[in-house]
Amino acid sequence: MHCTLKRIAVKSDEFKIKVKVNVADRPYTVWLKQEEALQEPPIREAVKRVEQFELTYRQHYVKSLNDIDILTMVAIEIARDLVILEETNDTFTHKIQQLTATLENYLKK
Repeated sequence: MHCTLKRIAVKSDEFKIKVKVNVADRPYTVWLKQEEALQEPPIREAVKRVEQFELTYRQHYVKSLNDIDILTMVAIEIARDLVILEETNDTFTHKIQQLTATLENYLKK
């Protein structure tokens, strides 16, 4: 993985952060506003994970899949994990709301 970071002035009072990453030996640029600077480390971690998934798929399907196929399979796997995480988060949020309502009812008595 290759990542570089640059801060570039877009306007005299506004800076943007330019994060360059390589995925599947292709360069990509992610632009962040100054206030989004905390998103830069997660972007780097995301690139590492994509590369790990990509390597796994390349090792298993090197002859039958091209770069687009491999990255599509990586995207599907990551999206599946996101859906599972969102469903888990919804379940926890619902349970917290139930417990909060129960506690509020108890405290009103």
